[in-house]
Amino acid sequence: MANENTVVIVIPPPMVKMPKITKYRGMATMFRVGRGYSIGEIKEAGLTPYLAKQFNIPIDPRRRSIHKNNVENLRNIVNQISDLINARKTKPAKLVVKQEVKRSGAQD
Repeated sequence: MANENTVVIVIPPPMVKMPKITKYRGMATMFRVGRGYSIGEIKEAGLTPYLAKQFNIPIDPRRRSIHKNNVENLRNIVNQISDLINARKTKPAKLVVKQEVKRSGAQD
């Protein structure tokens, strides 16, 4: 169940190049779904690896390549969650909404 405070964001899977097959020379390189985004792609999109883990963005620390389409996908995600990122940088006291609690037995 999603309540009004929950933000649902669809994270597209990262695309990586398939290994080249020497049997078929001259074949165009194809892409496949990878394990996660590389740390370079995450940093280029304006995120930190720590924030990416908090937002459940998959990270593959073994990858070192930076693909433009992955960076664009991450930037779209950053635009969608920019309010959450900015809210974490503000003081917690400003984020708390005070609610009046009615005490039982209070006399008016």
